[in-house]
Amino acid sequence: MNWRFLQQIVELVPGERAAATAVTNFPEDLLADHFPGIPVTPGVLLIEMCAQLGGKLVEISASERRGVLILPFLTMVNQAKLRRFVGPGEELRIETVLEALREESAICAGTIHLGSERVATMSLMFAFEPDGRIDGLGLAAIEKFERAEFLRLGLDGFPPDKVTLQAVTGQA
Repeated sequence: MNWRFLQQIVELVPGERAAATAVTNFPEDLLADHFPGIPVTPGVLLIEMCAQLGGKLVEISASERRGVLILPFLTMVNQAKLRRFVGPGEELRIETVLEALREESAICAGTIHLGSERVATMSLMFAFEPDGRIDGLGLAAIEKFERAEFLRLGLDGFPPDKVTLQAVTGQA
């Protein structure tokens, strides 16, 4: 299974908020038992979508503030509310708001919408090394992966440098 759930980041204000699109195009065998006859996207995958976007927002915001690449990891999910079933092939809008950015952690509020309907809300906590130090984890491989993800998600730049949305071309 592919763990890259976000399709594109469509809004980015470092230090404040981000929004992205995602589609629940998971393999049929993943949904076959959840629930038989009524395929439902597992709530943990909806939380992971928010965590991926929140992580990018924290990475960009903390890196910009500290002047080094910061790689956050999810440490806590609070107050997660899954308000309705999300079936296969649904296009979602994921939104995160940076509520707190501390020396070694951050908190984001996350919301998922299906059309105009709010389907999930949560609070996510991330932790990170404040100086960006990553001992023994293969920083070069992680950075290479992250750079490719930034491009795939429609972002220009890479932390700790300024990151913006890629310019849309070909529109009249």
